[in-house]
Amino acid sequence: MTAETVADSSGMPAKIANAIREQVARGVLGPGLRLGQTELAEQFKASRVPVREALKLLSAEGVVDHDPNRGFFVSRISSSEARQLFRLRELIEDELVASLKWPTEATLNQLEARARELESLLDSGDWHSWWGMHRKFHQAVFDLSGDKIIVREAMRLWSLTDRYRSLLSLPRRPSAERAVVEKLDLVKALGEQDREALSLIRTRRRDEYRAMVLEALESRGL
Repeated sequence: MTAETVADSSGMPAKIANAIREQVARGVLGPGLRLGQTELAEQFKASRVPVREALKLLSAEGVVDHDPNRGFFVSRISSSEARQLFRLRELIEDELVASLKWPTEATLNQLEARARELESLLDSGDWHSWWGMHRKFHQAVFDLSGDKIIVREAMRLWSLTDRYRSLLSLPRRPSAERAVVEKLDLVKALGEQDREALSLIRTRRRDEYRAMVLEALESRGL
């Protein structure tokens, strides 16, 4: 998402928050970095008011830390935090999968189209576009549940672990890292209305991602 795109969209604080969240996940904004409101306002061609609201949204999620005396900072990461976040994701997402309603044919077609687009973006090396589409795909799957409070918490936890993706590569060719983000088997399970398979896929991918994140953190002494 470019600064121009943000500036032309409605819901400015949410749009700015999405852009910052993406930059954190991509590693453009590193852990501990101070987020100056003036600089961000210039980047997104906005006033400081929506920027501050965006930073408050991210602070509530845990993506950003707020010190009343020093300002806003990208939250730091650690192995201890990652283990706890993935454990919470396990509890919340298992509950969420149990509450998912099976998608209509139209929704299923949309999910499949998004899954194939994600693969194409990886093939082309377009990481920038991939990040936003990846989040939208997960939101669309979670939104199949009518338990919206659980959906919101699931996406909050997902965003917090997505920050760790900057430690990993997103390869263009088949590999263990690439398999973790492949979505077509998940869409297939939804189409077959196979809740057990869906749960197993979600669990396997989450566990594989957690193992990669922890290995990367420990190699950095974090």
